[in-house]
Amino acid sequence: MSGILDGILVLDFSEYIAGPYCGFLLADLGAEVIKIEPPDGSEERRWGRSSRYKGNTRMALTMNRGKKSLCLDMGKEEAKKIVYHLVEKTDIVIQNYAPGVAKRLGIDYETLSTINKRLIFISSTAFGEIGPYQNRKGFDIIAHAASGIMAHYADEDGKPRGPGGSPYVDIGTGMLNALSAVAALFSRTKTGEGQKIETSLFTTGMALLTTGFAQVEKLDKERHQEELDLLSSAFRDGKSHTEIIDALAYLRLRYEMPESTRILDVPDCNHRPADRYSYPYYRIYETANGFISIAALTSPQRKKVCEVIGIYEKGAKVEFSEMNDDVINHQKAMTDQFEERFREKKNEEWIEALEKVGVPCGQVNYSANLFYDPQVKALNMIWDLENSELGSYKMFGHPIRFMKNPVKPGKGAPTLGEDSVSILEQFGYNKNEIEEFKKQAVIK
Repeated sequence: MSGILDGILVLDFSEYIAGPYCGFLLADLGAEVIKIEPPDGSEERRWGRSSRYKGNTRMALTMNRGKKSLCLDMGKEEAKKIVYHLVEKTDIVIQNYAPGVAKRLGIDYETLSTINKRLIFISSTAFGEIGPYQNRKGFDIIAHAASGIMAHYADEDGKPRGPGGSPYVDIGTGMLNALSAVAALFSRTKTGEGQKIETSLFTTGMALLTTGFAQVEKLDKERHQEELDLLSSAFRDGKSHTEIIDALAYLRLRYEMPESTRILDVPDCNHRPADRYSYPYYRIYETANGFISIAALTSPQRKKVCEVIGIYEKGAKVEFSEMNDDVINHQKAMTDQFEERFREKKNEEWIEALEKVGVPCGQVNYSANLFYDPQVKALNMIWDLENSELGSYKMFGHPIRFMKNPVKPGKGAPTLGEDSVSILEQFGYNKNEIEEFKKQAVIK
């Protein structure tokens, strides 16, 4: 039996997780997915001992299942011509390059859509392609920090904790990429045209916060202001990350259950719970006024980190595939020096310096901050909605941007049974039948 996407052709230029994950989901559904790789292979082929897996790694085996691999040197004009020829019959292109790379390679949407107006082009970046953060690079740990997710975890020292075993912001973005692809395919059946779609790790992270991000105006206004006041003075008052978490939890308890006098159940330890990330280049650091995350995953980036903070670390130039106990132990031993140096300057100073040399980094945000974050506003990720009983409330918006079919705020969540009658009327039931259903408690 043919897959649901049989006959759909996908060109996958993406690397790491968020893009490739989308590609293999589409392949699972029956699409022909061609992985376009550079001569030295895509990045996921370097995440492990490739010699052990005969040119693959566990990540490559996972992220590229069901695909074909076409190895092209996109620096050559003939390679571009091959791509352009394939694009004539392509349905979907996936790319998650750093900002500006696709345009430099000549495979941006503006270029490819002139060849094939039916093309659906998925551009998956760290922070989106509009707003003040659009040029920032990023990985899963950066999105964990910036989206507010990391504010809910801590390590054993009571500091913000990085992602655990599963990079679920990356994976979640991959799923949203696949969802956006099939939605755009459906739209194309009606319009005959494709479109560009933008997703980001940042908006996925916000979406994953779900109910923890909802703000009901009439219930939460006072508490929300107290949260902001707390965050504005927390570091000045010497509060640790877990003390902030506890204080926010106390606020929630006090407002949600004003009659309660119980003591908040808090584990008798600094973490809630956590692992320690000893690797100094993919880590959260305390600064003079908060916390930042860094993700230096290549040797050039690691060397740049050392240059920026003024520390020599002999393992910075060693690739992951060449790591040994000596390098790892040395880096663990250097962590305290990294921490001491990062505490010398403020978040803004470190972020400016690291971004200037191309090192992915970002501030650890708390949910309350995000309601006023300029990138959140630029991406329209805070929606004002209405509930018939509660009134107005705010929550995160839709994380996918369709250029030709923009997603706009709709109605808020309904109360129980609010639409029962209208739905039955829509499907042809008359008033007498509906009243009988009510009497029999068939509907409410």
